[in-house]
Amino acid sequence: MSDPLFREVDEEVRQDRYQQLWKRYGTYAVIAAVVIVGATIASVVWRDAQQSARDADSTRFLDAVVQESVQSGSALLQLRELAQEGTPAYRFLAQLREARLLATQGDKAQALAVFDSIAADSDLRGTYRDLARLLAVANGLDVLSQSEVEERIGPLNTEGNPFQVTAREFLAVAAIQAGNRERAAELLRANQADSSAPVASRARATELLTAIGL
Repeated sequence: MSDPLFREVDEEVRQDRYQQLWKRYGTYAVIAAVVIVGATIASVVWRDAQQSARDADSTRFLDAVVQESVQSGSALLQLRELAQEGTPAYRFLAQLREARLLATQGDKAQALAVFDSIAADSDLRGTYRDLARLLAVANGLDVLSQSEVEERIGPLNTEGNPFQVTAREFLAVAAIQAGNRERAAELLRANQADSSAPVASRARATELLTAIGL
């Protein structure tokens, strides 16, 4: 087999291994982000909303959630109304839920627009805005370019940011998809060497590095 042909086949094999790994493990990174969302939501609702208003908004929010499985259009309308009229905590909740529902329905462009609007909301704390940026990428990796991913979550890859490890992983995936193996290797090795990173994240970094031949 000639060298050019061998390299082409070898590259295809590595890409196939990567795709299999991401199908197997990529979901866990998204799940990790969702767990963070749950913790953040609990914190926001507990600290930021007044009890009387929260009770009323809670009912509206739960009604919308129930509607999702039977009448998604109605659910979206209810969530949008709550995002405009609710207490700060439930406005935030409603927008997150709306974006998630849109992404589930396959409307990635609109979902990204909602996540981006949350990220741009100067009335929200920085952690919540960063969370929206991360979730935008988590839900839009298949439609975002590497530069778009870098623009959204590159700033999260900083010391002390609670989302740094997950951001590095998504940045690495975007780099792999764009064929930028050097950038991917830099990010994955950072996770691999980060003693504060979860064991699962470090293990995925090792396997992804192997899959792309680095």
